[in-house]
Amino acid sequence: MSVHVKTNSFNARFKSKSRAALKAKAYAPMINYKAVKEKALSHSHLLLKTWLPNGVIKAHEYIALNPTRHDQHLGSFRINMRSGQWADFATSDRGGDLIALLSYLDHSTQSQAACKISALLRLEAYHHVR
Repeated sequence: MSVHVKTNSFNARFKSKSRAALKAKAYAPMINYKAVKEKALSHSHLLLKTWLPNGVIKAHEYIALNPTRHDQHLGSFRINMRSGQWADFATSDRGGDLIALLSYLDHSTQSQAACKISALLRLEAYHHVR
């Protein structure tokens, strides 16, 4: 009987801690990826010239050497400046937006890349979720 009481008190403490953790998570700031992605797209020319200074613009694409490998010729590494999609056709590396591109170039997480873009563009990266 005493074991049962200990189990119940343990369960009660565990449940209250779990509820508190869930409540804290519910109010934790989260990165507003949508806002960062949209702002990055609207400043794609500036960001791409900063990250890949050797690139050229042709139509709506930014074409540059890929700094993550020994790239010697322009052509295979392209970024769509309207959508943010990018690809290195020599390696089949690709991504869907400029956050993913910076993450790829810096060997960082997408969260770190989103925060770095936010800082460059003076954008509040976080929003509070309830």
